[in-house]
Amino acid sequence: MIALVFLQSVAMQTSLCTMLEKIGLFRHVYGAHSVGHSLALAEKHPQSIGFYSVSKSSRNLASKHWLAVGDKDEEAMLAFNHNASGFITSPFNEQQVRCTVEHVKAKHYCHKRDVQFNLLVKGLCKQYGVSESALLATLRQQLYKNAQPNVVGIRAENGWCCLNPADIKWIEAAGDYMCVQTLSESYIVRTTLCHLLKRLGEHHFKRCNRSVAVNAKYVMHIEQKLNQQRVVMHGGEAFKITHKYYYQYWHTG
Repeated sequence: MIALVFLQSVAMQTSLCTMLEKIGLFRHVYGAHSVGHSLALAEKHPQSIGFYSVSKSSRNLASKHWLAVGDKDEEAMLAFNHNASGFITSPFNEQQVRCTVEHVKAKHYCHKRDVQFNLLVKGLCKQYGVSESALLATLRQQLYKNAQPNVVGIRAENGWCCLNPADIKWIEAAGDYMCVQTLSESYIVRTTLCHLLKRLGEHHFKRCNRSVAVNAKYVMHIEQKLNQQRVVMHGGEAFKITHKYYYQYWHTG
């Protein structure tokens, strides 16, 4: 992304350009030396982010996404009346500049994504001869069908609870019950390990043996102790890996 800078104070402009180059959030930083040069740069780089002094002509100079630069409250009000995406005060503070630029870059990205999506929708409507509303309704319906729930409801010994599979560290069988260990607490569930893994989504978990399945994201490493492979969790807990499940889930050779 490119930054265009045109400030009324040459010293202030030089200082801001230097800071922007130091921060490294832009591929290029251009400083304009006149109104005409600023307009030419904005036309040449329509997707750039502009940094301009606050004035009644700011709107004419501005890129689509721009930041006003000033040191007075009334300048900030004028800037936002001219649709500025942010306001940077002088003297410049690197943290403030960085945070403000990141905010505007995020807005710029969202706008770019929306433009691309609208172009895609128009192209598909033309290609298939359907209305935009009909296409969007079909897309929403397809998304709903394919969406995976973020939480799964399970019946524990103390009643129903909703768990996010990504928050479960491991599951260990104890007879007809499963001990489900999450980041914060344990739940006792009456079910089978296979049935529970199917409900939670087996892609989250790896089996260690017939009684234990662990969430791969919480595994620290695999170790061998007394000719027995073990999986060691980030909390220090260890579970043995049987020959069958080692070659099915853990062997990478």
